[in-house]
Amino acid sequence: MNKPILVAVSSQKGGVGKSTLTVLLASYLHFVKGYEVAVVDCDSPQHSLYLEREREIKDCEESEFLRKQVFDVFQKTQKRAYPILMSSLNDALATAQEYLDGNSIPDFLFFDLPGTINNFDVVDILRNVHYVFCPMTADRYALESGISFCNYVNNALITPGNSAIRQLSVVWNMVDPRERTELYRIYDEFMAELNINVMETRLPNSVRFRREGSRELKRAIFRSTLIPPDKTQLRGSGVEELVDEFLKITAM
Repeated sequence: MNKPILVAVSSQKGGVGKSTLTVLLASYLHFVKGYEVAVVDCDSPQHSLYLEREREIKDCEESEFLRKQVFDVFQKTQKRAYPILMSSLNDALATAQEYLDGNSIPDFLFFDLPGTINNFDVVDILRNVHYVFCPMTADRYALESGISFCNYVNNALITPGNSAIRQLSVVWNMVDPRERTELYRIYDEFMAELNINVMETRLPNSVRFRREGSRELKRAIFRSTLIPPDKTQLRGSGVEELVDEFLKITAM
């Protein structure tokens, strides 16, 4: 694998889980799989990942329970938390390059992007990454928006050779177990006709994906930038399978 692999978790539809997917991939790859990871949060103006890290650090300072969890992870892995760099959209590539010039090169560098394609800076970042992962939900408007995004990336960037992108992959997210499997098969076949790759792994709609650390609560944490997802909640989450499939794709 040539380092670093540049990855964008991107879509032009908000609320489909871009930031959550970025955190889960980055934390599992870093703390569990042993890869070196860095994240550029250029999802302005909210910068949710950077602020999540800030909040987690502050919570650890005020909670012995959280401090112990972070310390236990470090004792086991000997790995400190991966960097999350805050950047404006137009400076994101320069911020990434500055980090790479001054630090050891990570295996994966993620870009957390805003939910729009109608921005030159977003297109410029996408043009420079190696892999794009697009979370999608089985909602009419999310589907229309997601397919439009994928068509643009394929037709304007990948097919003409106007980018470094090697593959774009859709990730079914927030899957309701009550929804018919046949429905997703139809969606998958439709996207295959459009030459849109769909990952086999599907992530369920589960409260565990929103279980973050809290200075007030002593509970298992699933989503965190400081520690990996709690082992007891991994079964049925799809995260392990997602990371394995992610690694197969990015090893191409």
